[in-house]
Amino acid sequence: MGTDKETLCKQSMAQARTLKGELSRRRMLQVSAATAATAAVMRDVKWARAASEETHGPGWYTDDKLTGKVVTYTFSGQRWGLPPKAVVPTFKERFPNVEVEIIEEPVGEAYTKIQMRAASKSDTFNTAIADSNQWTALGNIGAMESFEPVLAKDPGWAEDYFNDVPPIITNGYRLPQNATGKTYGLSCDGNCKLHFYRKDLFQEAGITKVPETWEEAIDVAKMLHRPEKDQYGFVTTARRGLFAGLELYQIIMSLGGSWFDKMEEGGWHPQFNTDTGHKAFEILLKLMEYRHPVTLNAADDEVNAVLANGTAVYAPLEWGTSVLNNPEFTKFAEVFGTDIVPKGSNPEGKHIPLMGGFAYYVNVWGKDKEAGFEFVKHLNSGDYTDSRIGRDYVMNTGQPARVSLLAKYEDIRPYFYGLQKSFPLGTPGFPWIPEAFTVADLVGNEVVAVIAGEKGMDEALKAMDDGNTQIMTDSGYYG
Repeated sequence: MGTDKETLCKQSMAQARTLKGELSRRRMLQVSAATAATAAVMRDVKWARAASEETHGPGWYTDDKLTGKVVTYTFSGQRWGLPPKAVVPTFKERFPNVEVEIIEEPVGEAYTKIQMRAASKSDTFNTAIADSNQWTALGNIGAMESFEPVLAKDPGWAEDYFNDVPPIITNGYRLPQNATGKTYGLSCDGNCKLHFYRKDLFQEAGITKVPETWEEAIDVAKMLHRPEKDQYGFVTTARRGLFAGLELYQIIMSLGGSWFDKMEEGGWHPQFNTDTGHKAFEILLKLMEYRHPVTLNAADDEVNAVLANGTAVYAPLEWGTSVLNNPEFTKFAEVFGTDIVPKGSNPEGKHIPLMGGFAYYVNVWGKDKEAGFEFVKHLNSGDYTDSRIGRDYVMNTGQPARVSLLAKYEDIRPYFYGLQKSFPLGTPGFPWIPEAFTVADLVGNEVVAVIAGEKGMDEALKAMDDGNTQIMTDSGYYG
């Protein structure tokens, strides 16, 4: 459980504005990509290739007159820390007089720090990663520069990008967050809830198909659960707060439910204390009977670690990650399979994975913003600019939002199959409102309270509706 200060930071951008003290950055890794340091960067990345006539695309251009320094924040871990570092060498070819510093932070802390830096109008960075669910809140305080002028200057690149990245992703980084909004960030990282399973253990247990419904998933979790052998049949990111909240929400959506009755005037009434909410909670509690011990303290890194070491063997609603297809991270890389998340067995049930992923924005208060724009654009480029960019990104455990890269590198990252299957059916991971993290935090706290035996399910579901209603009332949604 977090401290009061940590909980406050998660609540909303409005509350975060009061937290203007010095930020603890906990710099896990800083990479200077100045010319003298390029060799050091190259030692850390795989499959970097020299330029040739085949690598340069029509979008390739260089500018040795551009100077300055890119200071960018990203999350730590293989999916987020290595990929931006991997594209620095090609960026330096194009902009040799621009330095790059990449700062990594643990994902479990980074959401809070993103909010705090924006609220305090920090000028210590010029680009940063963020979630679409923070976009409206960041926009409300004017923290992000628009990409529209940059895209207008390079229409070929813009056309290539928007034709390649699904609208369910690109719309999340517009303001407002729909097809007509202006673009304030570019998404090199696409994600959704996926169905991870061990093909070898399925075969040993005689399981012949990937579960379609939650009932089938529960049966599989039970079959694979061998705690006496340190093998657990279920794991997910159920840390108290928003992580646990999204687990329940995923199941609710797959049963045909929703967070609110409708997200427009006359609506905004929460839908947790309903028959669908009860059914979803029952499913989650059944899965939790087979959980790995780390589950209630787990964000992405913790789940990936126990799946990788083989103590957790089944994750039917886990966020996508390249590390489980990486033989340097797990000896089970060849036997992890992925598919779409289960659906409800009721008539309204459907496969509808929650979508995630991240984009990079340019900080309004940062310095050297032109260099920042160029780095974010380069990080989000595909073969139209240079085929090495996408390859270096993928080979260094990146998880692209570009459909062309998912298809091109599925043989290297087999779990890209699950992403390609899921993206067309996805839905935003949170309601796209400034209060997204506040309401998700509230729901997740109630979820864990039930799992931990602190309160009953009926009481918790009522508290979810009551708490969401109070938040929406305070924010003026009911007129």
